[in-house]
Amino acid sequence: MTPTAARAFWLALVDNAARILSEADALCPSPRAQSLVVLAQEEVGKAVWVSEAFSSAWDDGDETPLEVTELRKQGRHHIAKLMKATDFHTAMIEVPGNPKPVEVELVREHAPELLVAYSTGFAHEDNLAKQKGFYVDLEEDGSFTVPHEIDRPYLRRQIWWAADMVKWLLDEDHLLASVTGRAVPSTDEVEARLGVILVRDLDG
Repeated sequence: MTPTAARAFWLALVDNAARILSEADALCPSPRAQSLVVLAQEEVGKAVWVSEAFSSAWDDGDETPLEVTELRKQGRHHIAKLMKATDFHTAMIEVPGNPKPVEVELVREHAPELLVAYSTGFAHEDNLAKQKGFYVDLEEDGSFTVPHEIDRPYLRRQIWWAADMVKWLLDEDHLLASVTGRAVPSTDEVEARLGVILVRDLDG
């Protein structure tokens, strides 16, 4: 797709993620809200793939069509999209043998396998949480889980965290645009939806 088309697609993904989170916030603590949070994160994963492929073209004004390889190959793979979202929104991770969390870029450079394991683990947990918010599931021991019977004490915090992920994506884009002088269409409506969630004091 052309960079102009990619830009419109990226904005649509970001807007949809914010809308999904608004719905999740309104439904919380419904089990559907838990599933919606994960769906929003998948939209972020796709948006990150697009921005990584087109950021240089957007900044340079180059209209040469490009392909987002990850989107074509893994656009329907839930784990891949969730891994990308987690990787994007992670600044520090715990590393065995280190008393304090380590900056993610250092881990990416010196122990990339740890970062892959970290993102994979979160992606599988999130995907399972999405399924448990939608479906009655039969477990291996013969028991089964029912969406509305699962306790979700941290769901409101998870919604906030996902909204922060989307806001982070917008802020990064605005920062890069300000450095290069690229014009950025208004995202006020998207930020307003996120602001309703992010203004909340989770410790209050």
